[in-house]
Amino acid sequence: MRLPGKLVPEALKTLGKDSATIRYPEQSRSMPDRFRGRVAFDPDGCTGCGMCERHCAADAIVVEADGSEISWRYDESACMFCGQCGESCPTDVITMSEEYDLASSDPASFETTHTFER
Repeated sequence: MRLPGKLVPEALKTLGKDSATIRYPEQSRSMPDRFRGRVAFDPDGCTGCGMCERHCAADAIVVEADGSEISWRYDESACMFCGQCGESCPTDVITMSEEYDLASSDPASFETTHTFER
């Protein structure tokens, strides 16, 4: 009986090695440097300039100003996680976190709203 040419040698190479997969969600992987996960927003330093909204290619951020009150809305389901909002923010209140486990069956959980005074 003749065995397939490359199958057996490849199988023998991997016998002593660790598994390439992990038991998710019990275990999690460490993310590489500069990984861009969920957007983190700190309303304390926000001036409401709207630069994040202007530079968001996915229209995931909406900034509305009504007098001295500012409303900042973020739709995670529309976000491409490009990081442009954080780079364009002059006060550095928008950062990209390392959070990557974003799945949910509740559509409302993808929307974040902050309303604050300027």
